[in-house]
Amino acid sequence: MAQEKKRVLIVDDTMVDRIILKSILETDFIVAEADSGNKAFEYITTQSNDLDAILLDLSMPYIDGFDVLKFMQEKNINDIPVFVVTAEPTRVNVEKAIRYNVCDFIGKPFDREDILGRLRSRLGIIPAYNVQREDLVETIKYISDLEALYKTYLTNFGKSDASYRVRSDLMRIMLNTYSRSPKGEKLDPDNIQLVSKAAYFCDIGEMFLQDDKSTEQVVDLAKKRELEDKHTVYGANFIRLNRAKSCEYFVEICASMCLHHHERYDGKGYPYGIKGKNNSFYNQICRVLDELEERRSKFYGDKAKPIKFIIGRLIDDNMGVAGKEVYDLLEECEPMIFSYFLSGGIRE
Repeated sequence: MAQEKKRVLIVDDTMVDRIILKSILETDFIVAEADSGNKAFEYITTQSNDLDAILLDLSMPYIDGFDVLKFMQEKNINDIPVFVVTAEPTRVNVEKAIRYNVCDFIGKPFDREDILGRLRSRLGIIPAYNVQREDLVETIKYISDLEALYKTYLTNFGKSDASYRVRSDLMRIMLNTYSRSPKGEKLDPDNIQLVSKAAYFCDIGEMFLQDDKSTEQVVDLAKKRELEDKHTVYGANFIRLNRAKSCEYFVEICASMCLHHHERYDGKGYPYGIKGKNNSFYNQICRVLDELEERRSKFYGDKAKPIKFIIGRLIDDNMGVAGKEVYDLLEECEPMIFSYFLSGGIRE
């Protein structure tokens, strides 16, 4: 899972802002700079194939950020995530930027952890595991409180957390297998525990759909689905509300999983349609487990099918949900997953 550094372009006419942003990003990213819209045109035209993200200031003289966005649209450069940097995100500017498929907004004054978290999450970067024992204790307490909150919501709406516990358990099985495999990478047991717990919360954003009246008012099924898909963004933003340094690793992993667990390796997922290894290894596993649970639910009860059959079909179909490494791992884990369900590790 060793990852090459991603390349980020900062487009801002203010030197101080460029210096601050570069100091925040340069440890984790390869950073390039453009001090004007013209310089941005030049860089994007010649280097777009090697560019992974753009941090774009809207307020620049002569050629502003909107001109840069329009230029990218006209050149059909639509696969580079653009983060708008703005001190005062007015409603007009936000609505106008969204029409250009801007993926996120970064406010001023700059917050290092917020910026890094947003970029890592959007670009599918797995942060290095370096959690100290005292931080792990705080993180586990946070997870316990978060789980209690989530269970309360599910109970109030007559739902069960059984499928989420299954997903968490299967994530643990797959990561333990990956950690022991000659083709895999040794993972810290505490790291496996935290990533597995993150899988439990990947749909937590659905809590906020209950308060989104627009979902209830829409009759058109396609539009209703589009609104419901917002649970990915809602979930990520909710998890990011925890700004405690001690919980930083789990928050990044969990927010990324909330945001990207419906992405696909072939780029046909949502919310951003990112493809290939731009979605992290952990997120790809979560996506496959989501598909596995959906198929298992379909064949539950009177239509019950053996779990071996479901896993076999999922591997054979290989619909572009995840990369080959994940499918190979799923095949390797099939006996353990079968034993898990055979021993009663199934929905209530």
